[in-house]
Amino acid sequence: MQIYYNQLDKQLSENLKPIYIIAGNEVYQEEACVEKIIRVAHTNDYTEHDVMYVEKTFDWSSFDSLNSNLSLFSEKKIIEIRFLTKTVGAPAEKKILECISNYDDQNILIFRLPELKAADFRKKYLGSKNEDVGLIRLYPITKKTMIVELNSIVQKYKYKINSNCINFIADIYEGNMVSANQALIKIDLMIGKDEEVNLDFLKKVFSKDVDFEASNLVDYSIEGNLDKIQTCINFLKQNSYPTQYIIWSFIRSFRSILFNLDAIKDGKSKDDILRSIWPYERKNLMAYSLTKLSPNKIESYLGILVRLDMQSKNVLGGNIWDSIYDLSVSVAKNRLSVIKYT
Repeated sequence: MQIYYNQLDKQLSENLKPIYIIAGNEVYQEEACVEKIIRVAHTNDYTEHDVMYVEKTFDWSSFDSLNSNLSLFSEKKIIEIRFLTKTVGAPAEKKILECISNYDDQNILIFRLPELKAADFRKKYLGSKNEDVGLIRLYPITKKTMIVELNSIVQKYKYKINSNCINFIADIYEGNMVSANQALIKIDLMIGKDEEVNLDFLKKVFSKDVDFEASNLVDYSIEGNLDKIQTCINFLKQNSYPTQYIIWSFIRSFRSILFNLDAIKDGKSKDDILRSIWPYERKNLMAYSLTKLSPNKIESYLGILVRLDMQSKNVLGGNIWDSIYDLSVSVAKNRLSVIKYT
């Protein structure tokens, strides 16, 4: 069954489904959905949490092994399957359909799919009419939905900020909920106990910072601006910006570029693609991305990002900030670097 993003809390309070499928290209909401599902699953004794990454050469037998509970004493677990490919592909569609038809109630499966075309949502493997499946389709975030998200965060954490300031943050971080959320955290840390958060305060604090967010690092990397890459990474590192958001900002951007390259391959014109790009200022960057990057090169970058994600979780050794810098420079020069992992 389809679950709208703003209905997920209500659905989870009623029952926990064995399979959730999240499709879209909105990092903040995607992460929020996964966190909510995992939190409720933990209260239902699903103690283990495993993450698998689906790349072009992914071996589904490894998933079958993880998804099998061969012992009566196996712990209930959550298996999160993150797709880094531009499309789902026939083998994955078949595997998801198998899981829907014959699921193990000792496991909860969370499939995080790439952005899908509208016609894809009619396919049976998404389980839109199956009560055992929670299909969460994420739409591009608008200013209105961004304001709703920000107000929800303000209420949850009791931040001292009024609606005028919320509107200002929504304008300055247009469509980027990850950065807007970080802005709220920063305000809360900076403001005094009895100090008022007003527009003058926000303009003073954030006018110089907005150029150095995770999404901007991706843009500078694609543009090939090495000076701004260095400055941006220094800023993010000094402000303890979550490396997970940086990694997923790269993945989200690469997914979008791959999606558009695939559309061009299918006969859609570049002009048609650029007409749908929002905000307007990003059209030139997307046009340049479609010329600069090839599907094969992006697939290679996505493979590196999988390892960066593992590094950020201390599964692999090495300095994560050095690796982010190395990847950014590689993208800037459009030449793969050798990042060593231990």
